[in-house]
Amino acid sequence: MLTVYGVQAGGQPLWKSKLHHYQDFISFCEELWRGWLASTLDLPSFVHTAFDLGAAPEPYVRFGAGRNPLVALLTNPGYTMCHQCRAAVEAGDGPLSSTVEYSAAARALGRFYERELKGAAAARIAALGKLSSMAGLQGVLQVEVCPFHSRSLPRKRTLLRTIDEGGLLGRYAERLEKFLRRRPVVIVSAVSSNRPLGIPAVKRNDWLRRLAKIAGLELDRAKCVRLVLKNTGRNTKVTAAAVVSFTGVVPKALVLMMGNNILPAEKGLRVLAEALRPPSAQAG
Repeated sequence: MLTVYGVQAGGQPLWKSKLHHYQDFISFCEELWRGWLASTLDLPSFVHTAFDLGAAPEPYVRFGAGRNPLVALLTNPGYTMCHQCRAAVEAGDGPLSSTVEYSAAARALGRFYERELKGAAAARIAALGKLSSMAGLQGVLQVEVCPFHSRSLPRKRTLLRTIDEGGLLGRYAERLEKFLRRRPVVIVSAVSSNRPLGIPAVKRNDWLRRLAKIAGLELDRAKCVRLVLKNTGRNTKVTAAAVVSFTGVVPKALVLMMGNNILPAEKGLRVLAEALRPPSAQAG
């Protein structure tokens, strides 16, 4: 078993002294939830056109997350499912109900998705759980850069400008960044297969740079770890890599996957788990 990151020798989380950051983000998510239920959220026109505001926001979901979970940072919830629609939420017809706080809904959603999701989303959740276990952590806390649903998000630069303008999404992103500062974070991102994977490619990409900033991943102090190699005949191509840095002993990783925003299979996961160990604890 690997080191349990972010936990002091006495068993207390390193973020104990920063508990107000945790409460700040979680409390903000409760405000967001109540505002959506009351239809009182003040959002710019871009958000109204790019996202489905008839679907309940999902700022975070808990997948067996204990006191020291692996935090998975994703872009935003995907396409709208039936249980997320306002009518279903108001009727309590599914894991969401207008009568509960969002903290309870986040746990119910985790249990629901583990049972019901199929395909790439289910595979990603299972792989994150396995990675958390390999790293000696306690389940997975999945958080979103933007809490609103959309089938795709092609206008990422516009979203970044909207966040920078402040407003609800700006305040949300600010609190999320503080919340993640001293927590182990893994970002999962699909990238093009036309360019080599690595830190220079991340630095050239506005969206990936912002994800790294929110997660607390320091690109100037990071290393790139090859996770999956593909033999193409004459050459060996890296098809999955992780950019990794540490805040003290707390790991931050951006996983770059050619084609899909999923994690690698067992062998690649073990390489990633090893890379998440503090340098003083790594083998060799």
